[in-house]
Amino acid sequence: MSRFQWLEFEKPSGGRSGGDGSGDQDTPPHGGDPTDPLYILRLADEAYRRMESEKALKLYSRALGVDPTLEIAWAGQLRCLLDLQENPEALTWAVKAQKTFGKSPDIQASRAVAIARSGNLSEAMAFSDGSMKSDHLGWYPWVARGEILAMSVSGNADFCMTKAREAAPNDWFIHLKVAQGYKNAGCPERAVPVFRKVLGMQSDLAEAWYELGECQLAIGSYLDARASFEKASRLSPHNKIYATAHTNMANTGPFEQFFGWIKGCLKGVFGK
Repeated sequence: MSRFQWLEFEKPSGGRSGGDGSGDQDTPPHGGDPTDPLYILRLADEAYRRMESEKALKLYSRALGVDPTLEIAWAGQLRCLLDLQENPEALTWAVKAQKTFGKSPDIQASRAVAIARSGNLSEAMAFSDGSMKSDHLGWYPWVARGEILAMSVSGNADFCMTKAREAAPNDWFIHLKVAQGYKNAGCPERAVPVFRKVLGMQSDLAEAWYELGECQLAIGSYLDARASFEKASRLSPHNKIYATAHTNMANTGPFEQFFGWIKGCLKGVFGK
């Protein structure tokens, strides 16, 4: 776990962070107490909703450094690892978290997703089944189950994603997680309209524009992908990944675009 040795118990500090040289942007001077775990947790949730997964991950870990009994911080830490595609790491920490919070629906759901992404869909469904037994079920176990079912090419995936959105129909963030769930499951054609709905509500999310572009590219919508990458690059001009994606699309010729469109159509007909 070389990249995330600080996970779980990163001690809070009122000064500058020595982790990545970026300064202590994790605890801005909002008048809050940087040693208060609930204050740190609020900052983590805010970063998570801004799609700043690595920053949120550090903050969830910092909150646990103050209070290791915060189940919500453990769950947030796992979701961030999954968003960063650190799937083996997420599975390691999900197993650790379940030793303390064995019946937590969010933690079980995170473990299920990590297992599914490793290719073991039957075991993943077993953990997903466990996550659904709670009387206080939030949106995340539904999204996790939807992603796993979409990987299994099951029509029930849409039902689960709908149930997730019903938890807070006007919250763009849950729609975003649904879109990402479809994308992670290899269903870009189902992710695209949901990403568009999200960006209709929250148009300043550079990462969401980039992920939309990736989905559009996967289904052969080259012009749409180019526009999405351009938007992401404009919103975050110093991000090299967005800039490279936009440049690559700008250099794609008409024949490549045509064959990409054919490939996307065939994928839509024959599936993954």
